[in-house]
Amino acid sequence: MANEFPKVSSCLHRIMVPVIFLFSGVMFLVVLTQVIFRYVLSHPLPWSEESARYLMIWVACLAASEAYAKGNHIGVTLITATVKPALRKIMTLAIHLIVAALCGFIAYQGFFLGFLLWEQVSPAMEIPMTFPYLAIPTGASLIFIQALALFFQKVREPPIQDSEACELK
Repeated sequence: MANEFPKVSSCLHRIMVPVIFLFSGVMFLVVLTQVIFRYVLSHPLPWSEESARYLMIWVACLAASEAYAKGNHIGVTLITATVKPALRKIMTLAIHLIVAALCGFIAYQGFFLGFLLWEQVSPAMEIPMTFPYLAIPTGASLIFIQALALFFQKVREPPIQDSEACELK
């Protein structure tokens, strides 16, 4: 089971990057269309601002999992950089488990609440608000998978000795 998470993580990366680019491109086209309709044709589109907002939320939630998987997320290394490598590995493992637990909770509650609000519709596009609301639990689910993949990857790494840690700096 532990060996499957890196494979799933890699598969998610191959799927998510094109989806993120697609959503970003659609968002760009929607905003560009809105600018043309509002300022050139003097006839603003009622749905464009809302759809661009929802697309931006989806892009941010999906891209957060990609950032976490690559280690490009914001991190405070003040404490971990000052401890010994063996303790640093334990701290990193604990952080990945905590992130996985938190994102698992957010995903569970988010899916529950998202589907609970199925009858609520958006003001301009009149789509069920479940679609925009599901961005957060979907992103949390993806981060959950990435955190577990990074956890199991870190478990398999051999511990860095103190002499090796000095050479890496």
